[in-house]
Amino acid sequence: MKIYSLIIFIFFIASFNLQASVTLKQLAQHPTWLSLGHYKKPAFNESYITNTSFFISSRGPTSPFEELKATVQSFNKDPLTQCKYPARYTWLKKQGLTFSQPNSSCIQLEQWRDAQPIHSISLIFASGYMSNPASLYGHLLLKLNRSSAKNNKLLDYSINYGAHVPDNENGLVYITKGLFGGYKAGFSDQLFYRHQHNYGEIELRDLWEYKLALKNDDTKFIANHLWEILGAQFDYYFADENCAFHIAQLIELVIGEQLTNNNSPWMIPTTVFSKLNQATYNNKKLVQEVRFTPSRSTVFIEYMKKLTGNESTIAEQIYKTPDFLEQDDFISLNIKSKKRIIETLFELVQLQQIKKHNIDHIKSLKKALIKTRLTLPIGNEVLVSSYTQQAPHKGQKPSNMSVSSTQVNKQHNFGLGFRLSYFDSLASDVARIAFSNLEMVDTEVSISSSNLYLDKLHLLDLESFSPAYVKWPKENNLSWKVNAGFERQNTLCKSCTNTFLMGGIGKSYLTNNNKTLIFTLANGYIGDLAATDDIYDASLELGLITTLYSDIKLRASHEQFILENDDKSSTQAEISIPINQNFDIRISYKHSNLTSWKLKLNYYWQ
Repeated sequence: MKIYSLIIFIFFIASFNLQASVTLKQLAQHPTWLSLGHYKKPAFNESYITNTSFFISSRGPTSPFEELKATVQSFNKDPLTQCKYPARYTWLKKQGLTFSQPNSSCIQLEQWRDAQPIHSISLIFASGYMSNPASLYGHLLLKLNRSSAKNNKLLDYSINYGAHVPDNENGLVYITKGLFGGYKAGFSDQLFYRHQHNYGEIELRDLWEYKLALKNDDTKFIANHLWEILGAQFDYYFADENCAFHIAQLIELVIGEQLTNNNSPWMIPTTVFSKLNQATYNNKKLVQEVRFTPSRSTVFIEYMKKLTGNESTIAEQIYKTPDFLEQDDFISLNIKSKKRIIETLFELVQLQQIKKHNIDHIKSLKKALIKTRLTLPIGNEVLVSSYTQQAPHKGQKPSNMSVSSTQVNKQHNFGLGFRLSYFDSLASDVARIAFSNLEMVDTEVSISSSNLYLDKLHLLDLESFSPAYVKWPKENNLSWKVNAGFERQNTLCKSCTNTFLMGGIGKSYLTNNNKTLIFTLANGYIGDLAATDDIYDASLELGLITTLYSDIKLRASHEQFILENDDKSSTQAEISIPINQNFDIRISYKHSNLTSWKLKLNYYWQ
C-alpha cells in the first residue's frame, strides 16, 4: 500500500512539473513576454538588448523560455528580483502564477514612479535639425506625465533613446557608423525641462506632444518596464533600430503591433506619428490630444508678424543703434507701439544670446531695452495665442514611388522612380525644415527604344539653406549642400553620365514675406564627370525656391561651370502641384546642350 501511494505521489509530482513546464513554454511565446525581453521577430531567438547583465539566465539573450524559467525561479528565491523586474513580476502574476516570496517593498522604484505619480504618457516629436546628423529626420521622445495643477509639466520625466556618441564626433563618421551599427545605444531619463530647453531654446526645434489615452494600469506597466531597461544596451542603427523604433515598441506593449513593421528596412519618427494618429486602444483613438510647443525662433517670428511696417523699421534702427530709444521717432510713438517693439526686441535678444552672435552688442542693447521698459506701464502687449504649424502626422509621407514621361528633343522616355526617404525642397513644409532637402537612395530608371537606363541614383542628397528670417542681425548663416551618386546627363548627350561626389557652400536670402528663397552656391565636383577629361569640376549656381499659389511651389536655378573651356552651363526648373497627402504632380524643365521636359506623378507612402 505504501509503495502504491509512493508511486501515485511520484506520478503526481512528475505530472505537475510537466504541466508547469508546458505552461511556461506557452507563456514564453506570449507576445508580451517576447516584448519584455525585446526579442527580434520573427524567430525570437535573439534579443535587441546586447548586455548580458540585463538577463537572469545566461541563455536569456537567445532563449525566451530559459529566461522565463530563470525569472520564475528568481522570483521564488529572491524578493529583490521584483524590484529589478517590476513589469515581469506584474505580468506573470496576471497570468496566474504565484510565488513563494511575498510582495517586496521597492523603495527606489516607488520613489521614482510614485513620489509624484505618473498618470499618463505622451510621445514627443522634435522637428529636424540640419546641424546634427543624428537629428536630420527629427527625434522622438517618450514623456511620463506627472504634472498637476500644482506641479509644472517641465518636471515630467522624458525618456530618450540614443546612441552613445563621443563628443565632437565627425558628421560623416557618425552617419557611417550609425548606418552599420558602430555605436551602442540605450534609454535614459531626465526631467522634461532639460529636453525642452535643449531642443526648443538651444537647437531651436519645434515640439509636438501626442498625449495617449491609456488606462492607469497600462501606464504603470510601461513605466515599470522602463525601469527595467534604463541600464540596458542596444546596437544603434540610424535607419531602422533607432529612437522611433524602440520607443514605438514600448507603446506596443499595451496596444499591440500598430506602430512598427519589422519587414521595413527603415523607421522614421514622422512615420510613427502618422501611424500613432491612426492607432486604436479599447476601440477608441489612441491619441487623446496634440499640443504644440514653439521653439524660441518660432516665437520670435510670430512677434515680428505683430509689428506694423513703421514699427518694424524703428525696431531695426534700435537693434542697430540702441541710442535710437532716446530719439524722437521712438519717443513720439504711443505706449502700445513702444511695448510691442521692446517685447519683440527682447525675444530677438534671447535668440541672439542662444546663438552667441554679436555678444557685446546684444549686452548693450539688452541694457538699453530694460532701462526703457521700466518707464512704461506693466503688462505685455504682444500675445501669441495660436500658431499655424501643423502636426507631423499631417505631413507628406517619407517614401516615394513615381511614374514619369520625359521628352528630350522629340524622343520620349517612360520612367519609374523610387526614393527611400525623406523630402525634397518642393515637399510639404509640415513638420520639417522649410527650403531644405534630405533624400536618401533616390533612384530613377527609364525605358527608351526597348532599352532600360539607370537615369539617377542619389545615395545621399542634403541641402540646408539656413535663411535668416530677419535681416538685421546679419548672422552670416551659411548655406550648404552635399550629394553623392550617379546621373545620366541626357541633355548633354545620349551617353553622358556623372558618377560624382559634390559639395557646395554659399548664402541664401528670404523675400516676398518669407515665401521666396534666393540662393547662391559655389559647387565642387569630383568623380567620373560628363563631358570632361578631368576628375574634378566647379560651378557657380544661382537659384530660387518660391510658393506660387497656395501650396504650389517652384524651384529654378542656373549653374555655370567654370573649369571648362566650352562654357558649359545648365538651367532647370521644377513645379510641384500637390493633390493630397499621398500624391503630387511635378513638371520639370532642363536645358544644357539639349532640352528636356518631364511630367511626373509621385506617390508618397510610409
